[in-house]
Amino acid sequence: MSSKKIGILGASGYTGADAVRLLARHPDAEIVTLTANTHAGKSMGDVFPHFFMLNLPKLVEWEKVDWSKLDAVFCGLPHGTTQEIIAAVLKANPKIRVLDMSADFRLRDKNTYAQWYGHEHRALELQAEAVYGLTEFYREKITSARLVACPG
Repeated sequence: MSSKKIGILGASGYTGADAVRLLARHPDAEIVTLTANTHAGKSMGDVFPHFFMLNLPKLVEWEKVDWSKLDAVFCGLPHGTTQEIIAAVLKANPKIRVLDMSADFRLRDKNTYAQWYGHEHRALELQAEAVYGLTEFYREKITSARLVACPG
């Protein structure tokens, strides 16, 4: 099995950095893109010294990534910031698999989402498409989903 080409949105944040830590040594994953707009141009080792020994790509702004070259992207951006970004990623590469670690796609109903988060969802089509990543209940749907909303 060849390695999957992986991108991580928000790699300089807590959630994104943990995804880097886990995926950097995964035998079937090759991290090819790391985004962090505020730290663009830096290495992960500059931001997190414990990553200095790993051979990782430099951090870049998400808008400058060629998403067509990736198999999957893990989104570690803060809640409320991912909706338009994930929509743009999926538009650039409809075959990419997105695993969103924020809360943005966990609730499918637009009214429930607005009630809990205090604002309207800005990617309603994707909200309806997203599969909640709880394997005990949605295993079959997860296997073919483009967008998985990770439990948190």
